Amino acid sequence: MKSINLIAPAAITLFISFTISFLMTSCGSTAPTTAEISKSIEKSGTITLVAKGYGKNETIATNHSKEQAFVNLLFRGIPNTSYSNGGMIGNETEARNRKPAYFKDFFEKNGLDKFVIKTRKIELFSKKDKSVKCEITINTKSLRNNLTQNGVIAEFGF
Repeated sequence: MKSINLIAPAAITLFISFTISFLMTSCGSTAPTTAEISKSIEKSGTITLVAKGYGKNETIATNHSKEQAFVNLLFRGIPNTSYSNGGMIGNETEARNRKPAYFKDFFEKNGLDKFVIKTRKIELFSKKDKSVKCEITINTKSLRNNLTQNGVIAEFGF
């Protein structure tokens, strides 16, 4: 009579279960960290941007869209506006290193909200890619004054 080795099938089953579990948990999508700015309207003292933000829920995605609108306005620039060449500040790394407390308050403690005139969702939160598209109007005159008062930019420059 032959004996059946039950250890090998159990080990194979365990290995397959582990592999499937690993693949299912490691293949999650991560939210992009860059903004998708698709439209801008510049008026005297304000700019309105359409930005797409990502997050695990609508609130986080909306905050991400606002944050990314400001990152582009301040450091990267907005095409076809007076802020197209490097934004209001320019070099992000240099500015954040020079004024870390200012930018921590600005981005992490919602200091940017005092410059937001209006946020309007133009696309509902997508559960598929965990994103929302918002139209954000920013008071650039007040923002520029604040940046100047805090020594982030020079008196007569952006």
